[in-house]
Amino acid sequence: MKKIISTVLLILLVTTVLFAAGKTEKSGAPRIMLSNAYYTAPYCAAYNPAVENTGKALGYQVTILDGAGNQQTQLEHANLAIAEGYDGFLYFPADVEGALPIIETLNDSGIAWVGVNAYPGDKIQEVGMKYYVGPDASSHGHTIASTVKELFPNGARLVGIEGTAGHMQTLYINAALAEDLGPEYKWLDRQDCNFQAEISMAKMTDMLTAYGLASKGGKIDAIVSHDGGMLTGVITALEASGFKPGDVSIIAMGSNQILYDSMESGWLTACSTQDPGAEGKLAVETLDKVLKGTATEGWTKLPTPVAYPDTKDNFNWF
Repeated sequence: MKKIISTVLLILLVTTVLFAAGKTEKSGAPRIMLSNAYYTAPYCAAYNPAVENTGKALGYQVTILDGAGNQQTQLEHANLAIAEGYDGFLYFPADVEGALPIIETLNDSGIAWVGVNAYPGDKIQEVGMKYYVGPDASSHGHTIASTVKELFPNGARLVGIEGTAGHMQTLYINAALAEDLGPEYKWLDRQDCNFQAEISMAKMTDMLTAYGLASKGGKIDAIVSHDGGMLTGVITALEASGFKPGDVSIIAMGSNQILYDSMESGWLTACSTQDPGAEGKLAVETLDKVLKGTATEGWTKLPTPVAYPDTKDNFNWF
């Protein structure tokens, strides 16, 4: 009899402990998940810690999973977050075309979620993405244009080192430049360089041969580069042609280390920045507002302030 009573008491004790453990876990910090398609990209080496640190500061348990550039993997992440009762979800998509099934799954589940970084912000309403935090290629174009006008208030002769023809970033930047720069800013040449340094070097060499630099009796007042990687090709072409830092103004966009180093060496005059740390922080803060019911639907745009050589240390670079 004593053995039976002891067994019953033991069962009750274990049940009580398990119940208490379950209760503690359930009443613990709310959980959010980030599915990041570009987890290992240099940009995300700063983005991911910002998400984790901001989440912890706001009282969340944060899980960050590698989407490995695969939408099926990210769909599995979404289903995992839903099945395990996560409170919120951040979706950093691999590509626009494959995003819809994940968006539909998240919307159907009722989980609080925010799209981040890699989706055209002006398209989010069409696919049912209520909240989006990300960069704006048009904003970069406007920042570049205002910088050109600041450097050359009376007009300038420009050449453009651009990304891939038809690429969203290329189209949006060019549209903003066309909107902001009047006829006193003349494009001598603009070349698609497919975001490749080797192509930009060849195209820049051709432009130098055709026009030369204004500071050396030629025509080019300023060079606009849509990307830090292509900027290396531009600088290589300038060096090979015998030019030195300061011989021509160069305006670029981005926040990678190449751009910082180019300002440090004197080649890059100004840069429209995109801070991955600020973006990750803003994404979590927006999700927090969604969870608390205070978020405003639509696109929360990442600022793209201009950095100069004397202000570059005020910015984050990756």
